Amino acid sequence: MTTVLQRTAPPTTAQGWWAKTVAAARYEYLMQVRRPAVWLVVIGLIALRCAAPFPPGFTSTTDQATLVADWAFNFIMLCPIGVGAVLADRVRRESRLGLSDLLTSTPTGIGPRLWGKAIGAGAATITPVAVAWVGLLGHLTAQRGAGVIPVGLAAFAAIILPGLVLVVACSVTVPYLTGPVLYRLGVFGYWIWSNMVGPRYGIPTPAGTPFEAIGEYPSGAWFHGVMFDAKQRGITPTGSEAVLSIAFLLLAALAALVITQLVLTRRSPS
Repeated sequence: MTTVLQRTAPPTTAQGWWAKTVAAARYEYLMQVRRPAVWLVVIGLIALRCAAPFPPGFTSTTDQATLVADWAFNFIMLCPIGVGAVLADRVRRESRLGLSDLLTSTPTGIGPRLWGKAIGAGAATITPVAVAWVGLLGHLTAQRGAGVIPVGLAAFAAIILPGLVLVVACSVTVPYLTGPVLYRLGVFGYWIWSNMVGPRYGIPTPAGTPFEAIGEYPSGAWFHGVMFDAKQRGITPTGSEAVLSIAFLLLAALAALVITQLVLTRRSPS
């Protein structure tokens, strides 16, 4: 039992809120990035989407920004479902190992543990996406030149990352209420409904609005990339609307973490 506690309990000796959070994030990152399921599920969904037929002219466009944005759109279509699925059980891991009371009694605190889990485990789960994206940029650089690299980094930050941040924040908070199984079903339904069920189906949905998480607005406004649902709504997004879309996702992620910390703090017996 002592060996299990030493292996699974996050560091608690660091002083200060930020230092404790960094220590917890490092522990969570190392634990999560070593899981084969993280790589298999996330990379598998990216490969599944990228193996699908491409729109006409997709890979032959001479505009580097458009090409990179369309590849980013392919990445973000399915991989957030995998990110949410493999993160969902992190919040229940301590309970399964019987460590909840032990961790509550440590000086780390609820806040650093929660934020450390979001930062560390989230970064680890996004790592396969980043690795696959770097591999793609290497391939495109060999074909199109080094100018692809800065565009690719900007597209990753603007199109892919905000939606993943939202999924990460929800995946380390919502399962406290629903459990991992129900959450996995929920994140699958949410992602399909809010990003792929467009207005043509006659169902109320944020798809094609600034409140979707699939990155159409920054893709269209800054990279002239593909737009499906926004186009169906007759919208040509501006730069300010792209900023609004990204800000909404980041603020929603922040709200999920802050609210969960407040709830857990109130529930804590200490």
